Amino acid sequence: MRKQLFYILAALAVISCERTVAPTAFDESKVVLSLGVVSDVHINTALPVTSAKWENALKLLQEKAAESDPDGLDGVLVAGDMIDYPNEDFIMEFKRVYESVLDPVKTPLVYTVGNHDVPDYRWNETMVTDAGYIAKALGDNYFLTDLDKEAFDGLECRHCAVGDYNILSVSPNGTSPVTYSPEALEWLDAKLSAITSKNPSRYVIVITHPMLYDTVYGSLLGEADGIWKSYLPGYWATRELPEILSKYPQVVAFGGHLHFPLNDPRSVWQGDFTALGCGSVRYMALEAGGYEDMAGQTTMKDKDEFSQGNLLQFDSNGNMRILRMDFYNKDVIGEPLLMSHPLKDKRHLEAYSFPPRQAANEAPSLTSLNASYVAPPASRKKDSPGIISVSFPAGSDDEFVHHYVVELSSGGEVLATKRILADFYKYPSPSMMKTSWEVAFALEEYPEKCVVSLTAYDSWDASSETLTKEVVVK
Repeated sequence: MRKQLFYILAALAVISCERTVAPTAFDESKVVLSLGVVSDVHINTALPVTSAKWENALKLLQEKAAESDPDGLDGVLVAGDMIDYPNEDFIMEFKRVYESVLDPVKTPLVYTVGNHDVPDYRWNETMVTDAGYIAKALGDNYFLTDLDKEAFDGLECRHCAVGDYNILSVSPNGTSPVTYSPEALEWLDAKLSAITSKNPSRYVIVITHPMLYDTVYGSLLGEADGIWKSYLPGYWATRELPEILSKYPQVVAFGGHLHFPLNDPRSVWQGDFTALGCGSVRYMALEAGGYEDMAGQTTMKDKDEFSQGNLLQFDSNGNMRILRMDFYNKDVIGEPLLMSHPLKDKRHLEAYSFPPRQAANEAPSLTSLNASYVAPPASRKKDSPGIISVSFPAGSDDEFVHHYVVELSSGGEVLATKRILADFYKYPSPSMMKTSWEVAFALEEYPEKCVVSLTAYDSWDASSETLTKEVVVK
């Protein structure tokens, strides 16, 4: 009887402790694991800059990890699109660059299959066969941490262990919409169940190339109205994985595919699990917002002045820190993302939940607006009616202004609209952004009087008060 009572009391004590576990702060002096988490490397031997960016990213991850982790960088995770399109020379170049910086035996690399890694930029039912050349080219030394060879061979799903942490990699086999084989989904669910049951207070990392629907910045592209509706519906995010991941609050999931900048506060999301974007090592893209200076629907003309990724770290208490890395500017983007070790009551999922951050968000503000009519030179008066020149100081915000909308109207009718993307994506700190902006409207003819209006919007779509300026055309 005494022995039974002892076991009952011991069990109650364990349950009580589990319920009262408190979140703890990340301890930089006790980092036990550092992982680079990147995507969209897009190696192409015809474009040497792709190799240079990959090498630069690896070196900077290595250097930054060494600042707080005695063992330095412990591994690198690539959430797909290692190369530009299936080509053995490209994957061998990817490998060559990796081994010029890191030893895959000492610093393992774990990848998932991106759409650029298979033919026609599309996953299909032959995905496992289509991706087989990657493992063959990389060789056995790249798979020493794998714990489930059968799942890798049959599903292109990987279960790897780096340090004391589990990493699950899952690859789609359908493109529009992005889908996974039923066997892969069952495998992911079963693995997460087993891992989290064994250690419920430790994070589990999941990598996959597409975004997870309705989580981080960009995950609604092609899935919703407005700026998210028009571009390749069903191609960018998957609706299948969130249903499984939502059962496991220990999950921290990384996706690629979009190339969206990590500077945006929406690049980290918490709901029933944690999701993050990876930016892109190669170039930047963003929503189809109809901005000025676009090279395509979702790419800016300066898209190549960009290279980003993550440094993921865990301390000895299981707390997590994510440094968003700006490889192009060789700096860290903003403040570190800090999360307590997983807790039974899910308090570790509160810090980066969208609703409270939106509720606390402050709308941007503007100070002034200048606008005037500039007549053409006399020699060109017949060919050009001149321009309306607009200038304004950059808006201020508790984070940063995401974009501006400048309208030219007359008598209540809008004559022209310009959407100006702010340069937040180009710098690791908002303090480095442009301090003023200039816009010009050039119409074939002008009314006698025009009105210029200016509104600033932040990442949460909060808007400033609209400034207006009347312009008399002479």
